[in-house]
Amino acid sequence: MKLTKEDFFSALFDKYYKRLFNYSFKLTKQRDLAEEIVQETFIVLWKKMDSISNDDRSIESYLITTLKNKIIDFYRKNATKEKHINLYTLNKSFETVIDNEWELQKKIDFVYSSLQEKTAEIFKLSREKGLTYPEISKAKNISIKTVEAHISKALLAFRNGLKDYL
Repeated sequence: MKLTKEDFFSALFDKYYKRLFNYSFKLTKQRDLAEEIVQETFIVLWKKMDSISNDDRSIESYLITTLKNKIIDFYRKNATKEKHINLYTLNKSFETVIDNEWELQKKIDFVYSSLQEKTAEIFKLSREKGLTYPEISKAKNISIKTVEAHISKALLAFRNGLKDYL
């Protein structure tokens, strides 16, 4: 069964919104502005959906490029108010930051996906939900030592997978 344009767009929105927002927020330091830039990025995607290849790599590249341009446009508009800002340096530094952050997030996602399901689940409970080892042990009905083993396994995988970034 083929997805409708709306369903496909919705799936893309769900897949990329959080990452795009995080990068936008990290660079703008303004939640409302970051949301607005990401919304504008998805509006551009919606308008160009028919002309973009449907493979993930093309869409991801398109979203990254559009987001970068939207952020640069925002700073370019503000820079005209503050003439002392060097736009070329600003553009290059933001592109580099966005590219590096995006690559790091892709690596993190890859490491997460390479973990065994139970290890990933326990690691997320610890790191993302903030649960203690005893709380995880109780919730999963496993020993604290088993929790420690899963966390150690996950940390080792992240350490190895992200060694270029550490």
